[in-house]
Amino acid sequence: MRRAMKHRGFTLIELLVVIAIIAILAAILFPVFARAREKARQSACLSNVKQFGLGIMMYTQDYDDNLPLYRLGSSQVYWNHSVEPYVKNKQIMRCPSRQHLVYGYGYNSDMPRSLSEILSPSQKIVMHDSRNQLSHHPGRADATTYDMWLEGLNETGKAYAPHNDGFCAGFYDGHAKWLTASAGWKGDYWDNN
Repeated sequence: MRRAMKHRGFTLIELLVVIAIIAILAAILFPVFARAREKARQSACLSNVKQFGLGIMMYTQDYDDNLPLYRLGSSQVYWNHSVEPYVKNKQIMRCPSRQHLVYGYGYNSDMPRSLSEILSPSQKIVMHDSRNQLSHHPGRADATTYDMWLEGLNETGKAYAPHNDGFCAGFYDGHAKWLTASAGWKGDYWDNN
């Protein structure tokens, strides 16, 4: 004769232990997932900067070694408008971490007009992640001492770092790389010394 099997459910304690374990795992993994998502955005941003940097290099070749002006006179024509025909894609001016901005990159307008006048072009930033649209870097900025350069500093006065405590920058020789905020906003990258 068979005994009737009694189905036993979970006790409240067992259920609470399982929920607690899931909550702990979620608390550990969610920041990892967020950081991985930002790393992917950082890679896309770096690709955008690289493409736009190459567009600047093509523009420079076509205009007898002259770099795009930050702004043409008092008009609303900025450096990015000069370079757009070379990249043929307005989407690359949008940082994936800041989709609400039409343009999310700034231009270092504090350098000589001619590419040949720039000392160490592989060590000088031509364009970068920026919090404000169409911003420019005034040069000689240091995130620890510069008072209110809003493109490089956030509201708390700390260096702007949209991608994992750093930002993407394009250099005058056409390469692009990610820099930590503490290193990247120092004057060495921005002036012609």
